[in-house]
Amino acid sequence: MLVRTSLEISVKINKMQIPKSVANVIGEFERLPGVGPKSAQRLTYHLLHAPKEVSAQLAAAIAELRDKTVLCSTSYNVAEEDPCEVCGSKIRDRSIIMVVEEPLDALAIERSHSFKGMYHVLHGSIAPLDNIGPDEIYLKELLPRLKIVEVKEVILATNQNI
Repeated sequence: MLVRTSLEISVKINKMQIPKSVANVIGEFERLPGVGPKSAQRLTYHLLHAPKEVSAQLAAAIAELRDKTVLCSTSYNVAEEDPCEVCGSKIRDRSIIMVVEEPLDALAIERSHSFKGMYHVLHGSIAPLDNIGPDEIYLKELLPRLKIVEVKEVILATNQNI
Protein backbone atom coordinates (compact mmCIF):
# COMPACT_ATOMS: atom_id res chain seq x y z
CA MET A 1 0.00 0.00 0.00
CA LEU A 2 1.34 3.41 -0.99
CA VAL A 3 0.97 6.12 1.65
CA ARG A 4 1.60 9.71 0.58
CA THR A 5 2.55 12.42 3.00
CA SER A 6 0.84 15.80 2.95
CA LEU A 7 4.11 17.30 1.68
CA GLU A 8 4.08 15.00 -1.36
CA ILE A 9 0.44 15.84 -2.05
CA SER A 10 1.02 19.59 -1.79
CA VAL A 11 4.03 19.31 -4.12
CA LYS A 12 1.82 17.54 -6.68
CA ILE A 13 -0.85 20.24 -6.38
CA ASN A 14 1.74 23.01 -6.64
CA LYS A 15 3.11 21.50 -9.87
CA MET A 16 -0.34 21.64 -11.50
CA GLN A 17 -0.46 24.60 -13.82
CA ILE A 18 -3.09 27.22 -13.05
CA PRO A 19 -3.94 29.50 -15.98
CA LYS A 20 -2.27 32.87 -15.54
CA SER A 21 -5.57 34.79 -15.64
CA VAL A 22 -6.96 32.58 -12.85
CA ALA A 23 -3.78 32.95 -10.80
CA ASN A 24 -3.91 36.74 -11.24
CA VAL A 25 -7.45 36.95 -9.85
CA ILE A 26 -6.56 34.65 -6.95
CA GLY A 27 -3.58 36.88 -6.20
CA GLU A 28 -5.73 40.02 -6.23
CA PHE A 29 -8.30 38.49 -3.89
CA GLU A 30 -5.50 37.42 -1.52
CA ARG A 31 -4.44 41.05 -1.20
CA LEU A 32 -7.79 41.89 0.39
CA PRO A 33 -7.90 41.95 4.20
CA GLY A 34 -9.27 38.76 5.71
CA VAL A 35 -9.07 36.77 2.47
CA GLY A 36 -6.64 33.89 2.64
CA PRO A 37 -5.42 31.65 -0.19
CA LYS A 38 -8.29 29.14 0.04
CA SER A 39 -10.98 31.84 0.14
CA ALA A 40 -9.32 33.60 -2.79
CA GLN A 41 -9.38 30.36 -4.76
CA ARG A 42 -13.06 29.72 -3.90
CA LEU A 43 -14.07 33.24 -4.93
CA THR A 44 -12.12 33.01 -8.17
CA TYR A 45 -13.55 29.65 -9.18
CA HIS A 46 -17.03 30.83 -8.22
CA LEU A 47 -16.67 33.75 -10.63
CA LEU A 48 -15.22 31.45 -13.26
CA HIS A 49 -18.27 29.18 -13.17
CA ALA A 50 -20.92 31.85 -12.56
CA PRO A 51 -22.71 33.46 -15.50
CA LYS A 52 -20.58 36.12 -17.21
CA GLU A 53 -22.97 38.83 -15.99
CA VAL A 54 -21.96 38.15 -12.37
CA SER A 55 -18.31 39.02 -13.13
CA ALA A 56 -19.36 42.04 -15.17
CA GLN A 57 -21.60 43.32 -12.35
CA LEU A 58 -18.80 42.86 -9.82
CA ALA A 59 -16.31 44.71 -12.03
CA ALA A 60 -18.79 47.55 -12.60
CA ALA A 61 -19.55 47.83 -8.87
CA ILE A 62 -15.83 48.03 -8.05
CA ALA A 63 -15.25 50.72 -10.69
CA GLU A 64 -18.27 52.65 -9.41
CA LEU A 65 -16.98 52.37 -5.84
CA ARG A 66 -13.97 54.54 -6.64
CA ASP A 67 -15.79 56.87 -9.05
CA LYS A 68 -18.86 57.68 -6.96
CA THR A 69 -17.62 57.82 -3.37
CA VAL A 70 -16.01 60.73 -1.55
CA LEU A 71 -14.88 61.47 1.97
CA CYS A 72 -17.20 63.85 3.77
CA SER A 73 -15.26 67.07 4.39
CA THR A 74 -16.76 67.31 7.89
CA SER A 75 -16.81 63.79 9.36
CA TYR A 76 -14.43 62.02 6.92
CA ASN A 77 -17.00 59.27 6.55
CA VAL A 78 -17.38 57.56 3.17
CA ALA A 79 -20.35 58.94 1.24
CA GLU A 80 -21.66 59.64 -2.23
CA GLU A 81 -22.10 63.35 -1.52
CA ASP A 82 -20.35 65.99 0.53
CA PRO A 83 -21.47 66.61 3.21
CA CYS A 84 -22.57 63.06 4.03
CA GLU A 85 -26.15 62.27 4.99
CA VAL A 86 -25.42 62.51 8.72
CA CYS A 87 -23.57 65.84 8.50
CA GLY A 88 -26.24 67.28 6.20
CA SER A 89 -29.09 66.30 8.51
CA LYS A 90 -30.92 69.10 10.32
CA ILE A 91 -32.17 66.80 13.09
CA ARG A 92 -28.83 65.41 14.34
CA ASP A 93 -27.41 66.67 17.64
CA ARG A 94 -24.31 68.65 16.65
CA SER A 95 -23.22 69.05 20.27
CA ILE A 96 -22.17 65.38 20.47
CA ILE A 97 -19.37 63.93 18.33
CA MET A 98 -18.52 60.25 18.37
CA VAL A 99 -14.96 59.49 17.25
CA VAL A 100 -14.58 56.12 15.51
CA GLU A 101 -11.63 54.45 13.81
CA GLU A 102 -13.23 53.26 10.57
CA PRO A 103 -16.32 54.01 8.46
CA LEU A 104 -17.60 50.50 9.28
CA ASP A 105 -17.66 51.48 12.96
CA ALA A 106 -19.96 54.43 12.23
CA LEU A 107 -22.15 52.19 10.09
CA ALA A 108 -22.50 49.64 12.91
CA ILE A 109 -23.53 52.36 15.36
CA GLU A 110 -26.01 53.81 12.85
CA ARG A 111 -27.62 50.40 12.41
CA SER A 112 -28.34 50.32 16.14
CA HIS A 113 -30.49 53.50 15.78
CA SER A 114 -29.31 54.54 19.25
CA PHE A 115 -27.01 57.49 18.46
CA LYS A 116 -28.34 60.79 17.16
CA GLY A 117 -25.16 62.86 17.24
CA MET A 118 -22.37 63.45 14.72
CA TYR A 119 -19.36 61.30 13.79
CA HIS A 120 -15.68 61.84 13.19
CA VAL A 121 -13.93 58.98 11.35
CA LEU A 122 -10.18 58.70 11.93
CA HIS A 123 -9.49 56.06 9.22
CA GLY A 124 -7.15 54.12 11.45
CA SER A 125 -5.40 54.37 14.77
CA ILE A 126 -2.01 55.53 15.90
CA ALA A 127 0.40 52.58 15.67
CA PRO A 128 4.04 53.63 16.09
CA LEU A 129 5.34 50.13 15.31
CA ASP A 130 3.62 50.37 11.91
CA ASN A 131 4.83 53.96 11.35
CA ILE A 132 1.29 55.33 11.71
CA GLY A 133 1.33 58.56 13.64
CA PRO A 134 -1.26 61.29 14.20
CA ASP A 135 -0.51 62.80 10.78
CA GLU A 136 -1.54 59.58 8.98
CA ILE A 137 -5.10 59.63 10.37
CA TYR A 138 -7.77 62.36 10.49
CA LEU A 139 -7.12 63.36 14.10
CA LYS A 140 -6.06 66.98 13.69
CA GLU A 141 -9.18 67.62 11.60
CA LEU A 142 -11.29 67.01 14.71
CA LEU A 143 -9.99 70.07 16.60
CA PRO A 144 -11.52 72.75 14.30
CA ARG A 145 -14.89 70.97 14.55
CA LEU A 146 -14.82 71.42 18.31
CA LYS A 147 -14.51 75.18 17.87
CA ILE A 148 -17.11 75.71 15.13
CA VAL A 149 -20.15 74.59 17.14
CA GLU A 150 -20.59 74.27 20.86
CA VAL A 151 -19.66 70.66 21.49
CA LYS A 152 -20.78 69.34 24.87
CA GLU A 153 -19.51 65.79 24.54
CA VAL A 154 -16.88 63.85 22.58
CA ILE A 155 -17.31 60.09 22.73
CA LEU A 156 -14.23 58.01 21.96
CA ALA A 157 -15.60 54.82 20.41
CA THR A 158 -12.26 53.37 19.33
CA ASN A 159 -10.68 50.00 19.92
CA GLN A 160 -8.68 49.49 23.06
CA ASN A 161 -4.99 49.57 22.23
CA ILE A 162 -1.87 51.34 23.29
